[in-house]
Amino acid sequence: MSEREFLRNERPNEYELRFSVEGQVRLTVKAESLEDAMAQARAMVDEDDFGLELDDVFHVKVDRVRKSCAMYLVTRDGRPMQVSVLEEHDKPRQPDESGF
Repeated sequence: MSEREFLRNERPNEYELRFSVEGQVRLTVKAESLEDAMAQARAMVDEDDFGLELDDVFHVKVDRVRKSCAMYLVTRDGRPMQVSVLEEHDKPRQPDESGF
């Protein structure tokens, strides 16, 4: 399919900001041993949604500011989504009632 057949969300007035942050997080966990506590810490770091707030911030740097890329409205593997890069089997779709 041609790119022209897909609706695009141009994301007007949206910009992506990327920061590097150096800091510390202090938590208390209940564990059976030091090894268990270390395993819990590693599992927290590996989570997709780390979800921790920094207690002390030592350094913050702006790495990049750029215009958010346009997103195509597609159905992929039977699910509606917005993607920045089209794949061969993507199907064009209309926005739902929420505009997504």
